[in-house]
Formats: sequence, C-alpha cells, structure tokens
Amino acid sequence: MIGSLAVMWRLQIGTIALAGLVSLIFEGAIARAGHDAVPEPPPASTSHKLRAVPGLKQNSITVSGVSSGGFFAHQFHVAYSKLVNGAGIIGGGPFGCAEHILNPYWWFAGVPLDRGSAATVACTHYLGSRYFGLRPSSPRADDSASFVQQAHRQGLIDDPMNLASSRVWLFHGRRDELVPQSTMAALKDLYQLLGVPSLQLSTDMNEHGRSASHGVPVTKLEGPSRFPVRLCEEHAPPFVIECGYEAAEQLLKHLYPGQIGKASEDPHGDGNLIAFDQSEFFIGASDHISLHGVGYIYVPKSCEREECRLHVAFHGCRQTADEIHDDFIRDAGYNRWAATNNIVLLYPQIAVISINPNGCWDWWGYTGEGYFGQNGRQMRAVRAIIARVLGAER
Repeated sequence: MIGSLAVMWRLQIGTIALAGLVSLIFEGAIARAGHDAVPEPPPASTSHKLRAVPGLKQNSITVSGVSSGGFFAHQFHVAYSKLVNGAGIIGGGPFGCAEHILNPYWWFAGVPLDRGSAATVACTHYLGSRYFGLRPSSPRADDSASFVQQAHRQGLIDDPMNLASSRVWLFHGRRDELVPQSTMAALKDLYQLLGVPSLQLSTDMNEHGRSASHGVPVTKLEGPSRFPVRLCEEHAPPFVIECGYEAAEQLLKHLYPGQIGKASEDPHGDGNLIAFDQSEFFIGASDHISLHGVGYIYVPKSCEREECRLHVAFHGCRQTADEIHDDFIRDAGYNRWAATNNIVLLYPQIAVISINPNGCWDWWGYTGEGYFGQNGRQMRAVRAIIARVLGAER
C-alpha cells in the first residue's frame, strides 16, 4: 500500500509498537521555526516539547488518512469514538480487516489467513489478489461489525453507538490498484451498520473528475520536492497526485459543514509548521514501536487569539518525512485549508524498522496483539499526544 505494506508476506505478526503526535506553543515561540523549516534530511530527533494549544475545542476533533493511514484513521475513529467526531478516509478499509479473511483452500475451511497475508492479498492487493493461486474472499462489513462489538464487550474500544453522531467522508480513486473497491465498499457498509446516518456519510468513488491512483489528490502540486510532479493517474512517490481537485478540501468541508471558507494563498505566512518530540510518548523500546522521534504540527497564526479545532492527518506507507521530506506535511493541501479556517493539524510520523520497512501505520498487527484497540501501542501513543495538545492529560 502506498508503495507497500512491506516484508510482511507470510509474517507471523510479532510484537512492536507505538507512538504519537501533538502539541504546541514552544517556549519562546510558536516560532521562528517557520513553515518551510524542515531540514533536508529531516531531523531524527528534536528537543522541542509539545504543550497544549490554548483555545482548542474539546468536542471538534477529526482524523483522516491515506492508505495505511486511512486504515489507521478509521481504526482510531472507531476505537476512540467518544473523542473523535469524524473521519476522512482515502483508500482505506474496515476495522479488523485482516482478522477474518478465510483461507481459500477447502481443507482449511473456516480457518482465517494469517494477518499479513490477509492484509496484502484481500484487504489490499499489495501482493496481488491470490493466495498461492486461489483468490480469497473480499472483506465483509458484517465480520468487521461483529469484531467491533466484540472489542467493545471486552473493553478495548469505546461504545460504537457514539458513531451515530459522527461525520464520515470516503474516497476511492478509479485508478487505485492497491486497495480494491470492494474493501472501500465494506468500509462504507460498516459505517452504516454502526449507525452513521446516510446524510453524514459521504462516499466518493471518483465517478467525476480525473481518475486517481492510490494517493492524495491535490489541485496543484507546488513547492520544491525531491520528486517530479505526479499526475493523477500515477502511483509513485511522494504519492501526492495532481488531479485538479483536492481531497483535503472535500473532506474538511464534509467534516466541518458550513464552517470551511476559502483556502489560504500563503499557508507559509499564515501559520507555522513545527517539529516536536514524539519520543516522549513512546511506551517501550522505540525499535518495537515503529514511531519516529519527530512529529509535526501546523498551527495557524489565528489560533494564537481565536478558538480552533484539531485535525489529525495520518500519512500512508512510504510517505514519512524521511521518505518524501515535507511533501505530505506541507503539500497535501491540508495546511492551505487549515490556515484560514482555524484548524490545528497534527502530523504524526512512523519510523522504518525491520518488520515495517515501508513506514506503514499498524492496522494488521505488526506491533502485536490488541493493535486495533485503545491499548494498541501506536493507538495509545497518538491518544496521549492528542491529550497533550488539548491540555487534557490524565
């Protein structure tokens, strides 16, 4: 997915974990660390600690993501449905997708595939659509809904009834060959089964406009980059694709209806992108967490004096700052819309490790059992960082 799910073919998923993202207002200044101040190469660590952003609305938190970040944003939304009010998903799939894909061979009837295989040949087609020659079944919303209810009964996630008040925006590109349309259809059906009303659930299967590959559509890709401009149909780093329409605009307008005005012409001047220390949110050894030592936060200047909202954007595989520099955290369109609409943006970062060589978020269990719930290592870390930003640490 977005260039990979990685060397997880036939991997008996092991134990690894965690970390997070958030907070702001560094002593001395929201900074003199301007929007363009991401060094090349990006830093592996920073001493800047995150603090609460004053005036953030506690009940207006949304998430989004692409590829593995889309799977993870949905997973985080369901697990923390009491906290998160909405989600935008680009090329993602349903909760626990890799948990219940059955082995297609009749002598293994009723036996689920290992999660690595399920993730790469059924939930996605990263390694094709066949398991040793046979095609496994597509993800089913009913299976995910049962898994959600089971996780809630076990106290691993919030009550899914909270989702009835959420807003959800889904997008699947016509040229997306990594995440099957059936996976996105299962995601839509799951949200419906969990009670999201149809008026609050927007599904864009790319019937109009240019055909999009597996990536983040933007109106125009601007600014310096390690890579050439990628056209809408291309699937190549930085996986930010020029389509003439913008996913960030569409998802934010749906998640915050009637509250999103024009985009900034100069997000560099209208806000600040700041690196912060993610490592303090690790629980356990960093090499078992696959979270980077540095995360990023974009704060509009207006948020220094006005009430603002919080949105968390999860990159896809091979979209970390180490891999594509600032092409996601600066050029995926989010900051333009955040700058003039009082939205603080958190950009948590994954790190590459041996079991996660493509820097994907964990939605299939490479960090260990319970990865999908509130005790999942990456889930718990992101939650802790959000609490810091909100000034609501326990």
